Amino acid sequence: MNLKFEEFQQSNLGLKELDNIRLKSFKKFEALGFPTKKQENWKYTDLKAIIDSNFKSLQIFKDQKNSKYNSKLLIRNFEHNQIILLNGNFIESNFNFEDEKKISIKSLKVALESKTEFEKIKNYFDDEQNSMVSLNHALVKDGIVLKTDNNYSFNKPLIIYNLFDKTADSKIINNKVFISLGENSKLSLVDYYECENNIKYFNNTIHNYNIEKNAILKKFSINASIDGSYNYNSTKINSYSNSIFENFLLSLGPNFIKNEIHCNLLENYSSCFVNGIMLLDGNQHHELKTNVNHKFENCKSSQLIKSVLLDKSNGTYQGKIYVDKTAQKTNGYQLSKALILSESSQFNSKPELEIYADDVKCSHGSTTGNIDENSVFYLMSRGLTKQQANKLIVEGFLNEAIETITESNIKKLILQFFIERIKKVNI
Repeated sequence: MNLKFEEFQQSNLGLKELDNIRLKSFKKFEALGFPTKKQENWKYTDLKAIIDSNFKSLQIFKDQKNSKYNSKLLIRNFEHNQIILLNGNFIESNFNFEDEKKISIKSLKVALESKTEFEKIKNYFDDEQNSMVSLNHALVKDGIVLKTDNNYSFNKPLIIYNLFDKTADSKIINNKVFISLGENSKLSLVDYYECENNIKYFNNTIHNYNIEKNAILKKFSINASIDGSYNYNSTKINSYSNSIFENFLLSLGPNFIKNEIHCNLLENYSSCFVNGIMLLDGNQHHELKTNVNHKFENCKSSQLIKSVLLDKSNGTYQGKIYVDKTAQKTNGYQLSKALILSESSQFNSKPELEIYADDVKCSHGSTTGNIDENSVFYLMSRGLTKQQANKLIVEGFLNEAIETITESNIKKLILQFFIERIKKVNI
């Protein structure tokens, strides 16, 4: 793809230090290019080949001139606060259920125009060997910066709407999300994706979460819309003493998704829980990579990923638990289970444990197989057709992960998307 940094540079935001970071990052991206299977972290996914075969021309998304969005894409009959991002640009926010004096929200574009604000987040423009992150550093224009005061718990969930319209077609969109929870605070966050008219675009988003002492962040990623989008999401979490991070991923709709989650448990009794499901058919290609770093003692992590693949779909789960030598009394658990229902589909699993402490309790497992024919026969003997039996088994298989959701109202919402999707799948 012929991405030209000079076109973007004409509209930079004026901070010399930021401009230098952008230029350095773009040069790094030019040197590395889009990831291929030659890189260990992408050994199951050739992103360069995927982009080359699906985009005749991939262009940098320019300034958003239209701030109008299709309100029909918003979730109904569900009380929530909301932030609207249209093609990666911050449009508006609504915190009617909250004490807005306890919450600070601003667009990333505004933050990047202020030297004082940029100083607070510039460490997140880190220098690393990840070409997609480098590309984001170079080209990002907007996103959000959200902070909560200490001792504040949200009354209702917050939904970040990631909406895309026809102007995003054949564009690459880069944005960032910064969320910082103060001590003893709590937030249930839904990251929701929806686009109009089945357009084809590439979305490259970097999430950065800071969870202070005794704070709780429960995040739910809903990517359920069947569309022609291609997505890369990198999420970095820093969790401090007695904090909790929960992340559930509903990975159903787009052509391509790669989610990377890097969670650092930095102080005692912090916890990280990552669970999710993939239900793929057609030529869908979805991948999840988790890396939980136990840096301190008495920390806990757990991961449960359930996947079902049909037709020519491709799924991957790479999970790593790292335990530092100082992280005694660590409790880490990881399990991936997949059902492959087509000879043409493929699932890759790479579980890892890297342990340098001796007083730990860690385990991992991975299973891949087909539907148990004895179970199908039993259900058919009770009057179900073979298709009905298969769907019932698949639904029960994936529901194990959905049952890990600890917010009942959000679990109900996710079940609605899941049931709607499974009805359309030809099993």
